[in-house]
Amino acid sequence: MPAQHGHAMLVRSLRTHRPEWFSRPGIRMLEVGTTREAIVNQDSTRILAQLCHEHGWSFTTCDMDPVTAEKARTMFAEIGVDAEAVAAKGEDYIAGHRRAFDVVYLDAYDFDHGNHSETRQARYEEVLGERISQHACELMHLRAIQGLGRAGRRRCLVVIDDTWLATDENGDVHWVGKGPQAVPWAEAHGWDVLDVSMENRAVLLERVPMEERVRRRVHNAAGTVKWGLLRRYKKVKRALRGTPN
Repeated sequence: MPAQHGHAMLVRSLRTHRPEWFSRPGIRMLEVGTTREAIVNQDSTRILAQLCHEHGWSFTTCDMDPVTAEKARTMFAEIGVDAEAVAAKGEDYIAGHRRAFDVVYLDAYDFDHGNHSETRQARYEEVLGERISQHACELMHLRAIQGLGRAGRRRCLVVIDDTWLATDENGDVHWVGKGPQAVPWAEAHGWDVLDVSMENRAVLLERVPMEERVRRRVHNAAGTVKWGLLRRYKKVKRALRGTPN
């Protein structure tokens, strides 16, 4: 049976980090990268739409492929959930919103693992005008997380699927898959990495509120000043004792 993907981590993380949301209607969830095929344990669009329906949340799924978006609309009607399927590039859709989403699942442009079928490659060429490219994959997810700096609500949670840590031949640890550019940028621009799942091959990010970011900067600055003063104090003390530096 195929392993569960990042949507399983997202559901688990909501129960761990945001249990109070399950009794709060009005939470808005966005999925970028609609399910193409309903495979066991990988049918994220259906699973997330049903979760939102059960708790009175809003659910939108966005995909570059109009055929995939239409399949999602048909599925929503069949299972009786009120959800939206949008045909658009995810990064463009995100860029058109401000403070709109509480939860986001990024599982869009495929990373280049070298085993994509010609059918999938042909679909990319038809819709995007190019074959699957690792650079384009990383850039798309980077632009998506950059856009969520504006489109994400307070303490927005984001899971990027197919993103994990690996060690290279030199022993250096780095991000691979879809997020090698997105995750470092996020960490440098007000997001925390809350969890990394090797089982689901996904990473969980949290948007840190501005007041918390300011508090951290003040705390770090105070720490720098504190240790600077301590070093000077020790230097003066050694000088008074006549001891060398």
